[in-house]
Amino acid sequence: MADAHPKLSRRALLGAVCAAPVLSRHSGLDPEPTLFAGEEKRRWTPDRARGDGAWHRALACFRRAEAALAALEGTPDEEAFGDAAVALNRALERLLLAPAPDAASLAAKLGLARRHLAWELSAGEAAMAALERDARSLAGLADA
Repeated sequence: MADAHPKLSRRALLGAVCAAPVLSRHSGLDPEPTLFAGEEKRRWTPDRARGDGAWHRALACFRRAEAALAALEGTPDEEAFGDAAVALNRALERLLLAPAPDAASLAAKLGLARRHLAWELSAGEAAMAALERDARSLAGLADA
């Protein structure tokens, strides 16, 4: 009489055990997290990398403000230059507070923060905290 259950070799069983977590982790369009911090799962998906566009909008606003300030350099209109400088600082704060969608964006934020002494802005403390959050998030670390 033949067995009702097929016999599995140790190799086949080991292969199935090793492949199951890899194959079951990705659901297709929205991959499940593959890293864990203790019992807490860390979440990262391709959608997170694209973000909601806040970074790109803030970057465009900053570039416009930077160009406006550069256009006024050397002109006798000190009031317009001062207003443009204030607008640049606001745009910089907005950019630094926007979540960085990837490591390149974080590097750009760090460079701008250094060049413009961002810690001295009115939102400097919040900007530095946002940079830390970005770095921790992109590194896959849990919030501190």
